[in-house]
Amino acid sequence: MGPWRNESEAIGRVLDPIVLPTLYFIAVLELIFQAGVVFYAYKVTRITGSFRAWTMIIAFSLLTIQSVVGLVLTLSLPTDQIASLISSVGETTTVLTSMVTAVAGALLFLGVFGLAKRFESQAKPLA
Repeated sequence: MGPWRNESEAIGRVLDPIVLPTLYFIAVLELIFQAGVVFYAYKVTRITGSFRAWTMIIAFSLLTIQSVVGLVLTLSLPTDQIASLISSVGETTTVLTSMVTAVAGALLFLGVFGLAKRFESQAKPLA
């Protein structure tokens, strides 16, 4: 009777009002970082030429965008379904997991951005 009781509690539970907007914000932030990674990886590819490492970075970013889009689609479900889904895992766990993913996306973006700036400065002829 334990699992059934927890499931009914999860369905009847109201989602904390800050959780859903926080998840939307994190999802949008992740999409922005991923778009930036693809943009700057493509930019570096144009400067240095296409080789396997840059192609793999672009492919990785495009595949990661799929998981972020999945999060956005999940967040488009009715609120009661989202509440039961989040309650089954835990609000803190859900938000922290999304934040870790966003931080990883930010680090990847900053790394590729830094490489793009370095290659751009080396590609410019010295005047």
